[in-house]
Amino acid sequence: MTDPARHIAIIRAVQASWSDPDVESFVRLFTSDGTFEDVVYGIRVKGREALRAHAARVKKHSADLRIDIVTCDATERTGVAEWRLSHSFVGNFDGVDCTGTPIAIRGLSLYEFRDGLIARATDYWNYMEIVRAVGVLPRELRAYRQA
Repeated sequence: MTDPARHIAIIRAVQASWSDPDVESFVRLFTSDGTFEDVVYGIRVKGREALRAHAARVKKHSADLRIDIVTCDATERTGVAEWRLSHSFVGNFDGVDCTGTPIAIRGLSLYEFRDGLIARATDYWNYMEIVRAVGVLPRELRAYRQA
């Protein structure tokens, strides 16, 4: 069994890895078959190659990305972190250039650990915080306004 304090250190490291331009700082914290899921965006990636590609995509669209952990805790098998994320958006949001727009969201991550690494990480956060920040109503919701 792994000490819960080690898992808390891993949680802090994975959250800090988003600010590191090196995608390996994120990938190396996962098991070889590790899974990351962003429930809000409907993204689920499994395995180091997919984790690497996902981290590269996120970093490409986020300038000055910073995640501050509000609180976190862990057991021998699981962990949880409440966090605040901030960055400047880079690129398009639903077809509208939002480069430079400041983003700030709150979220929660759940973790499962195996052999001292992350076997599964799942993120939950409020999508409307991004919608409000960029001022763009997503295409799926625009159709409701016209109905």
